[in-house]
Amino acid sequence: MYRGTASGGETLLTSGGCGNLGAVLSCTDTGLTNGQPYFYKVSAVNAIGEGPQSTEASATPTGCASAQLLRNPGFETGSASPWTASSGVVANNTGEPPHSGSWDAWLDGYGTTHTDTLSQPLTLPTGCSSYQFNFWLHIDTAETTTSTAYDTLKVQVLNSSGTVLATLATYSNLNHNTGYTQHTLNLSAYAGQNVTLKFTGAEDYTKQTSFVIDDNAVTVS
Repeated sequence: MYRGTASGGETLLTSGGCGNLGAVLSCTDTGLTNGQPYFYKVSAVNAIGEGPQSTEASATPTGCASAQLLRNPGFETGSASPWTASSGVVANNTGEPPHSGSWDAWLDGYGTTHTDTLSQPLTLPTGCSSYQFNFWLHIDTAETTTSTAYDTLKVQVLNSSGTVLATLATYSNLNHNTGYTQHTLNLSAYAGQNVTLKFTGAEDYTKQTSFVIDDNAVTVS
């Protein structure tokens, strides 16, 4: 195989995924630079010698474009959209101040049997080495137990049909804190898929627990 970075400038490959090939019908080239066009020609070799080179073909590797994928990640647009949230969850809250800005998502805090949800769909690209879901979480509670998780917050990944693929983490009244804590979850298992990230906060019949979420990010690189 012959490769070059300019049309008509191909030279014989002697290393990498397509160098020094035997009798093959395909190969995977390696050591390439994303965004750089490459030009290729191939030829056949037998005991008599090498045949003529093929017509030229070209390809440009794209790789992974580093990005933050969530929209309205800190709720600062003044509405939940494009998040889907239970009524009143996304608000300009003074009772539970945000991690930054003016808005946050406050799930539960009623002290009665209650469930709140917050979710957003997104598409995870392929070809990246890191897929991280980061968010800041504050939990306060009126529960006094040090051993029983009466109220919980689940972080789940759903497929495009709404089926739960995994519960990435579960927090509870036992994880209460005075400020915000940043959490990082790994989404690499879902590369190339259309998924929905979903928070579900569930309280039991008495004593409130508030789960307050802010400054979310899904970063790929």
